This record gives sequence, C-alpha cells and structure tokens, in this order.
Amino acid sequence: MFGIIRHSGLKYEIIVEYASLLMAILLLIFMILTKPRKTKAFGFLFSGTIVSIIAIITQIVIVQVGSNIGEWYDRTTFTLLLILYLILYAIILVDIFNYINLMSERRLRKRSIIAALYITITIVYATGATYQVIMRSLFYVRTDGVDISRFTRFYCLAGIFCAVLCLVICHLRKRDISRIVMRGVMLVVPIEIVVLLLQMFDRFAIYSSATYVTIFMSFYLLFHSNPYDEATGCQNVGAMESRFSSNIKKGKVYYLASFEFPQIANTTVNYDYQTISFNLAEMCREIERISKKILLYRLSYGSFIAIIEARERSDAENYAEQMRDALDRFYEKSEDHIHYFLGVCGDSKRFEALGNKWTQIFMGYLRNKYSKDGENVFYFAKGSDFRDFDEIYKIEQAVIDIRANMNPEDERILCYAQPIYSVEKEEFRSAEALMRLEIDGKMISPDVFIPIAERNNCIHALTVIMMHKVCKAVEELSTKYDFDAVTVNCSTADFVDRKFHKEIMDIIHGYKIDQKMIRLELTETMMTENFEAVRHNMEMLNMEGIQLYMDDFGTGYSNLERVLDIPVQTIKFDKSLLYKSLQDERVDDIISYMIDIFKKNGFITLIEGVENESQKNYSINRGFDYIQGYHYAKPAPIEALGKYFTKK
Repeated sequence: MFGIIRHSGLKYEIIVEYASLLMAILLLIFMILTKPRKTKAFGFLFSGTIVSIIAIITQIVIVQVGSNIGEWYDRTTFTLLLILYLILYAIILVDIFNYINLMSERRLRKRSIIAALYITITIVYATGATYQVIMRSLFYVRTDGVDISRFTRFYCLAGIFCAVLCLVICHLRKRDISRIVMRGVMLVVPIEIVVLLLQMFDRFAIYSSATYVTIFMSFYLLFHSNPYDEATGCQNVGAMESRFSSNIKKGKVYYLASFEFPQIANTTVNYDYQTISFNLAEMCREIERISKKILLYRLSYGSFIAIIEARERSDAENYAEQMRDALDRFYEKSEDHIHYFLGVCGDSKRFEALGNKWTQIFMGYLRNKYSKDGENVFYFAKGSDFRDFDEIYKIEQAVIDIRANMNPEDERILCYAQPIYSVEKEEFRSAEALMRLEIDGKMISPDVFIPIAERNNCIHALTVIMMHKVCKAVEELSTKYDFDAVTVNCSTADFVDRKFHKEIMDIIHGYKIDQKMIRLELTETMMTENFEAVRHNMEMLNMEGIQLYMDDFGTGYSNLERVLDIPVQTIKFDKSLLYKSLQDERVDDIISYMIDIFKKNGFITLIEGVENESQKNYSINRGFDYIQGYHYAKPAPIEALGKYFTKK
C-alpha cells in the first residue's frame, strides 16, 4: 500500500509524510506566485518551507532504508542521514522561533537575550544528539528492520521544548504582540505539542512533519495572504469587510472609528518610515489593549479603521477617548510630530443599507469637513453629519449615474442662462449658460455638486451633456431672436485632453447652428496644469471660429504676459476685483491699467457680479465692453432668454 513500508513484521506508516511533502511544495509554489511583501518574517517562512521539503524527503529516505536493511542499509550512511535530519529539524525550529519573534514591533530590542537563548538551546540540542550518536542509541537494528523510535522521541522532545518556549515568550511579551498573532500562536502551537507527544509514543507511524508544515501553512494563510497586514500587526481591508458583513447579518450594534495621518501621505517629505512603522505598530497594540471589543484594521499606510462592538454610545465614547490618548502619545513620540484625524460614528442601520463603501466615504467626508492642517482632530459624528452626508452621497451617486448613462437629454441636468449686456449696443447680445442639478425635485447649487463631480471624475460628462443642451437651445432660439452667442463653462479636465476640441466640434456640428454662436469659458488657473495641452485645444478651437473667454480673471496670481500670449478674445474680470476697486483707489488704478492694456491688444473686457446702480456706473465709466450681473438679469432657464434678445 502507498505510504506504508512493510518488511517482514516491521511496518512504518508514512502517508502523512507524503501528504506533508505535497502540502509544503504547494505552499512554496503559492509563495512564489503570490509574491507577498519580502519582510524579514516572510524570509524565515520561505526558508523554513524549503528546509521542510528537504527534511521530509530525508525522513522518507530514512524510513525506506530502515525498512530494507538487506538491500540499502549501511550503518554509517544511515547514521549520517539521521544527523542530517536532526540538523534540518533544528533549522526548522529556529525558523519558527524567529518568525514568531519578528511578529512583535519590539522584535529588534534585547538581541543579547535572544542570542543567549539560541546559544543555550543549540548547545543542549547538539550535546544530546552527539551523545546519542556516540552511544549508538539513536536506533537499533532488528532482524526485520531498523527501529528509529528513539531517534523520533529525541527530536520530538526538542520540538515540544521549543513549542513550550514559544508559548512562554509570547505570554511574557503579549503587550507587544498583536492580538491576531497571539490567537494564531495560542491555537496552533498547543495542537502541535499534542501531535508531537503522540509521535513520541507511536513507534511505527511517522507523522511529525505535519507539525511544522502545518505551522508554516497557517502562518502564510493568516499573516501573508489577504486578511493580515504584517507591518502593523493589523488585519487589512479584506478581513474588515468580512467582519463587517458578519456583524450586519447578526444584527450587532457597533461603532466605527477611523484615524489617519495626513502628513504620512505627503510624499514630498522624507520621513524615517522605519521608525514610523515601528511606532504605528506599537500604537496599534496599545489601542487593541483598550478592549477586546475593538477590532483594528489597516486600510493603507497610515490609515486605519476600528470596529467598536459596543451597544451603548457611552461605552463607544469611552473607548474613543482612550484611542485618542494613544494617538496623542504617538504624536508626542514621533520626531516630526505627525498629527492625526480621528473620526467616530455609530449608526449600524446605515452600514447595513450601504455597506463598507459607505463607511469609507462617510469617514472621508468627516475628514474633509473637520480636519485642520497641522492640528490633531478628534470628532464624534452627530445626527446632522449623517443628514448632510446623505445629501452629498445622493449627489455623488447621481453624477456617477449621469456619467454612466451619458444621456444628452438627462433631466437631472438643467440648463440655466444669464444674459450679458453690451455697453456699446445698449442691448443684450449674449448669455452665459449655467449648469444646475436637480435631484428628487431639489435644486443643487454648482458650488455643491461641481466639487463632488470633480472628485469622482464626472465633470467631463456634465460638460458634454451641458454642451448638447446649450446647442439645442441655441438652435431653437436662433430661429426667432437675434443674438451673438451663448458661452459654456469648461473645466481643467476638459482642456487637458488633447482631443477635447474635436469632441466639442462634433457636438456643435450635430445641430443646425452657426458654430460661432457657441463660445467657451475657461479659468485662469487652468493655465497652470498641462499648459501645452490646454493651449493646443484653444488654438484648434480658434481655428474653427470658436471664441474663448478667460473667466474669473484676477482671482489667482494673474500673469499678464501669459494671458496676452494665449488665444482668448474676452477677459472676464471677477466680481471680487469690482468690489475691491470701489473701496480701494489702488485697486481701481490697477483695474484701469489692465483694461487699457487689454484693449490696446485687441481684447474684449467683461465684468461680472454687477448688482446695483453704482457698480453699473463704475463699470461703464471704466470702459468695460460687457456687463453681467443681477442688476440686469438673474439666471433663469435658458428658454427664457427670448425676453432679453431682440426678435428677428
């Protein structure tokens, strides 16, 4: 039978050895294919697996030779095989011991004690093996084979001693070892001790390899595959999602705490990341020691989420305060004073409805709303935060859905427009198209939905749909009214795409309008990002007869030389300049100078935000060509432009 060596009356059952060999080979293949992070701990795991394969093969050869003394047996060769196995087994024990030792954030300290321990154990082990070899007591030859039970008892006894030593050391250092590691050690190692005890008293069944191969396999699955982050001793996002789903199914009430360190994410600063990683791991252990009800997970480097399985808000607040204390100690300990944001929320029903993604998005919302640069922030979410976030989340889902459908007639995007007054002709000759978003009958301001669309890469989809709506409206208005054009606002994301001009012209050519009746507005800040691509689109659009407006001029670091050098026809002054010029003569002088410069170079000037008679008179006296503002007309649906334009 496969796995059983028979010779006369002597029988060795080694099916477990073959199974362990196959398991070790598969484990080695997994390690090579999955390519986990090459840490020191993983190095011991990898080398231990290779040594295990060699040790099992050696053990199988020993059994084969011992069961066939008439064919292969030679005492010297057989003794050397036993010594080789003892050496390999010692290396395996050292690998296991080193691996467990490296799973603590204090692993690099007190090396002298570790070295002394290794030396002592090695001397005892080597002395015992040497004595057994000299006394020829490792095995004895029978007429039906070689009895290796004493040899087996010797290395099993060494294995039990090292296993007990690992348990003792882990118990003594439990404050420095992560909870998941402690659970793994306390679960696996006692089982190995029991198996080794059974092996000591089982004369003709060999299954000791299962003890160390199982340990290596368990360590790999627990700590180097998806659920575990070795650097901080925390489980990662995959394990968090599993616990998340489990708690939801069980109907457990729990809170969530998210903490992260914005400075660590700043790649422009060179930190001592080895020290930071050490301190992060130590901080994680401190947080885990607060309570077994706190389950800690790492999302990314310097970003963590903790599930607090507490039913009462007061308990969650108490745990959160203790977490804050641990973060404060981390802040004080770090040389660069790395500040943190700690946000806590508790509404399990919301988690159940939207899952883990909602959690991370909501935590990001708290961070963006309440975090302060250079300051430590601790915030426990209130009911108003959930209500505000619900609106933002609803907007986010809407713009993502709009991008997915790309429907030019999407009713959620409303096209408004504000007429622009021509000072020279004393009538309205153009208008600016203004995008609005309507969700569940509620109008959303651009100040709210534009940043959300930009964060989710949806802004270009909104621009394209808005362009369709404007072209359609211009097509209808141009059959009855006389006007010059309607302008459409574009974003940086639009103009940095070198094919943007072609996409715009394809849309315009799909309608029965003069392409000159569509104009585009872009902001001055867009010039700072991929200027060559922006300029390329501007030049190509100019060649097609599309006029361009420089919007919000004066809000940033205005570069007159660059503005004069780009192909725009109209400079649109921001309303903030208008308001400042009425209060400060120096600003007034600067505006007058800039208007003069622009007009001498053939530019058209436009001022926005005119809301009263004095602002109107100022704008006319300073020589602006066009005026836009509430004093003349408020934004309204684009179809209402007919009452401002002259009929044909």
